[in-house]
This record gives sequence, structure tokens and C-alpha cells, in this order.
Amino acid sequence: MDMRTIREMLGNDEKVWVYIDGRETWEKFAGAAKSEGFRFGEISPEKWVPSYVIAVHSSREMGHFPLFIWVRSFMADFSNTPKRIDFMKYCRNDKDFLYKTPHFTARFKQRL
Repeated sequence: MDMRTIREMLGNDEKVWVYIDGRETWEKFAGAAKSEGFRFGEISPEKWVPSYVIAVHSSREMGHFPLFIWVRSFMADFSNTPKRIDFMKYCRNDKDFLYKTPHFTARFKQRL
């Protein structure tokens, strides 16, 4: 089964926020992003650094997204947030790959 693409993940949205839960997910995401022509500005893919949240734009630009903003985005006073996506669930074709409620704890699953 082929993995879904980042382009498909964006759909018609201008941007999405993608949660990366660990090294394996980062490797999968970075490989897909590179093969689809996404970029972190002028930084070569060999120099990309892992992050827990990546903002992915329809222009194929990406950026590291502050974890603080990700967590705050689940609060009532935060409106009009982009889709928040669990990248590993998205890759597995899980139907429930969107984050709608806070999931973060003080401990990470694994270090990036």
C-alpha cells in the first residue's frame, strides 16, 4: 500500500500543522517532504533538523512550529487554527488522524 502524500494531506488548505511523535516519524516525514519538493527555505534536506511540529504550506514551504503555540491552539481563545495532523496516523491511513483535543503530556514518546 502506498503512503499518502503530503500534498494530499494539504488538500485545498493553505497550511496544516503536522505533529511528529519521534525519530521514525520524522524520517518518514522528511523523506516524503524531500521527494515531493517541500523545503525549509534554502536549507538543503541533509541539514534539516527534527521538530515535534512542522507548519506545512501549500507553497511547499515548511517551518518549525513552536510547541507552545501547538498546545495553546487547543484552548478556547484560539480560533481559526489550521488542521492539526498526527503524521504517523495519516501515513497508516487511520481515519482519525486529526487532533481535536489536547494530547500532550510532560513526557515525550521518544526524543527526536
